Amino acid sequence: MKWFDGSELDVKQFTGESLCEKLSLEMWDSDSEQRAEFPDFIQSAMCIIDFDTITSMEGFSTPFFGEYTPEYYAQIIAAFRVIGDAQDADILAEALRLDAQYQEMSDSAADDAESDRLSDELSEKLSELETGLYLNTDADMWAMLYRWLDENLQKL
Repeated sequence: MKWFDGSELDVKQFTGESLCEKLSLEMWDSDSEQRAEFPDFIQSAMCIIDFDTITSMEGFSTPFFGEYTPEYYAQIIAAFRVIGDAQDADILAEALRLDAQYQEMSDSAADDAESDRLSDELSEKLSELETGLYLNTDADMWAMLYRWLDENLQKL
């Protein structure tokens, strides 16, 4: 498989965990077109790593706050579902639903004060949702991801 730097890489040499480590170090210099060339299972891992990194550094966010597009957020949700993490996928799906609702209300807000109030209201609801994310519970999302990647690597 062609890697980010253009070299050929046999990903079968990795475990799910070691592949995640390599991705987390090297995926940042790529663009969406380059990422789209990877197999679906690697794209899903990159979505989760990306979400985890942004959430750890910037806090829990949705498209309303500018970190993601709605389409990419949907890909992140799908990635959590495909690894078997329905809990986090459901939380993110609810966050995306709220995001769309508040985006629509904000677009029709009478003034900046109302828009700010709506933004604060969405932030509060997202904070409530965030408490259930793997980052704030005993859920081991990483074990799910590593196991799922191991299964996909064995299929190659």
